[in-house]
Amino acid sequence: MVLLRKLQIAVGNPVLAGCYAWSRLSAATLLDAYGRRARRAGLDRLYFILSFDCDTENDIVAAQDVHGHLLDMGICPAYAVPGVNLRDGAAVYRCIAATGAEFLNHGHQPHTYFDKEAGTYKSCSFYDELTADAVEADIVEGDRSVAEIIGRRPRGFRTPHFGTFQTESQLRFLHRVLTRLGYVFSSSTTPGFGLCYGPLFRRYGLLEIPVSGRGSRPFDILDSWSCFAAPGRSLRPMDYREDAVRLAQRLRGGPGLLNFYADPSHIADEPIFFETVRELARLAQPTTYRELVGRFAGSLDRPSL
Repeated sequence: MVLLRKLQIAVGNPVLAGCYAWSRLSAATLLDAYGRRARRAGLDRLYFILSFDCDTENDIVAAQDVHGHLLDMGICPAYAVPGVNLRDGAAVYRCIAATGAEFLNHGHQPHTYFDKEAGTYKSCSFYDELTADAVEADIVEGDRSVAEIIGRRPRGFRTPHFGTFQTESQLRFLHRVLTRLGYVFSSSTTPGFGLCYGPLFRRYGLLEIPVSGRGSRPFDILDSWSCFAAPGRSLRPMDYREDAVRLAQRLRGGPGLLNFYADPSHIADEPIFFETVRELARLAQPTTYRELVGRFAGSLDRPSL
């Protein structure tokens, strides 16, 4: 299934496929090209955004302490929480929102379930397996959940399991729905889109802000599940740190965006994660989606671009 999805994305977007081949041949020159796209988008330096995807009950338990620790470091993360989980953890997430944290619409239905036999959470609610009407209904209900629980409507969106909803037609459909809802941006694409089109781009309608990849393999998502929590994982916490810092160091000479995310329950008891964030904040200017969009969205409306 994973290979089939990748083939569908590659067939529908040969530019992305070409950038992937480029990344394997010469990641350094591809990152140089990315820096030029970042400059055309109006970025004047390297920025850093941290966000959390909170897809399980364990994230509710961990989120508030993690958030407090990061606030002490001068970092205010954004949160993408399915509506069901948002309602279950309403008291926690309202406290986090009261500090100024931004909440993205992350759909409404649960994205995971606990498999008792396997003893771990497994994924569900893949948008590419649903009808268009079902996807739109989930987005609309997620919007309602954020507005009711947090007290303000979201301006941004992140697709559940976003690496599985990446074809040209899927992303154009997503942006049409978000436009009708009055959204300003989406952060629903994988690192390759940033390498191909820049850290901020409007190819599908709204502003799209891809997540960042690994320093060693820029096309691959750097996520906390792979490095901190996956059963039988080949990556370890130190790999997370090394890949995040390596990408920051490679981009430090020019403008760009480090748009990293994690799950609170994966990293709550991992000092190396907080050490990584502290190092990223030294190498790049911490910001938020709200600030980034406010400062640079207009530069992407220039006719020359």
